[in-house]
Amino acid sequence: MGIFDRIILTIYTFLVTLISIGVILISLRLVSLDWAWTTLGFINQNWEVSLVGALFLLVSVRLLFAGVRSRRGKNRIIHHNEMGDVHISLDAVENLVEKAARNVRGIRNVKVYASHSSAGVKLYLKAVVSPESHVPTVTADVQERVRNYIKNTVGVELAEIQIFVNNISNDFKARQRVE
Repeated sequence: MGIFDRIILTIYTFLVTLISIGVILISLRLVSLDWAWTTLGFINQNWEVSLVGALFLLVSVRLLFAGVRSRRGKNRIIHHNEMGDVHISLDAVENLVEKAARNVRGIRNVKVYASHSSAGVKLYLKAVVSPESHVPTVTADVQERVRNYIKNTVGVELAEIQIFVNNISNDFKARQRVE
């Protein structure tokens, strides 16, 4: 959502808040119903009020499309080819990266977060490394394997791969069995 849409959304939200406060005041009888009917009587056959209503409708439709459009493009990678479009979700990319990173010797655990920017797909990995490994070598190996795996599997060049070594531990998390 662009800055213009955010400004419109702020104004729109403020106006809806005022209308909501008015409805609450009328329903709690803090404002006289006669005063409310008198005020609403001025709306009858007033073209300016119709114009404001139409403007509200247009703003609502624009904000609806802006919200849908921003969610659709950011959570997936789109490949165009002669047969049609292929959409790959960032969740699928995260799962592939996790699989590739776990296969690197010295990595105990990894969590992956992918984001889409104008430069391309950026990956952020939080890893637990075993104490007997050389951390710079292991992380460089993870970056290289992940880059090659995603390029060969998904067909995307990654813009950035950041690795945050969260812990250096020899502990394995025991998986709980459901019986």
